[in-house]
Amino acid sequence: MTFSTADWVGSETIDDVLERMDQIDKSLPSADGIATFNRMYQHVTELVAESVDSRLFLAGEFLERLDVHFANLYFSAYAASLDGSEIPRAWAPLFQARNKPDTVPIQFALAGMNAHISHDLPLAVVSTCRELVVVPSEGTPQHTDYTTTNELLAEAAETIKEWFMTGSLARIDQLGGRVDDALEMFGLHLARMVAWDSAEMLWNLADNPRLDRIFRSGLSRTVELANRGILL
Repeated sequence: MTFSTADWVGSETIDDVLERMDQIDKSLPSADGIATFNRMYQHVTELVAESVDSRLFLAGEFLERLDVHFANLYFSAYAASLDGSEIPRAWAPLFQARNKPDTVPIQFALAGMNAHISHDLPLAVVSTCRELVVVPSEGTPQHTDYTTTNELLAEAAETIKEWFMTGSLARIDQLGGRVDDALEMFGLHLARMVAWDSAEMLWNLADNPRLDRIFRSGLSRTVELANRGILL
């Protein structure tokens, strides 16, 4: 099945999300930096889908809708790369460096994680809360499930480490063998905590368009600069 550019941002379910990720994976060479990130992201999404289906969470609907809103932001950046429109600043370094020589896979993965978690996740939390008419605040079932997801990500991280240390992605000699260090330095749990805090900030700035615009611009610039450093 072939998707048009508009189709990439039209996911409505986790199954839709996984289908689009599979389409991206099949359309790109394995060495492409976007393919590297997409493969990792697809694995994490599969884990979330399994957990939602098994009712391990208090607010399963929240996580499912969050997953869809979250993925659509990535698909939007991908669609922009297809039709030549402006790629979001947080994603631009990765798309520009996706075929850059002497860049190891872990760099592509970390840049994608940084763009998606540090920048996109707060936006997705706000969109999901607006859809479900809930407030993003600590102590709610939604926040509890959001935090519980860290356990899934810890499980996924073990698989991700194996990918970068074996097979076609094994170029660890260029990083001194420090995949664990690279992933820990990113601080996945901390990044997600900060993303939730950013979502609360955006929620509270909804009635102040000027400050909202300043905050969003600063977030985009910060993530963009961090990604340029990751991809050096």
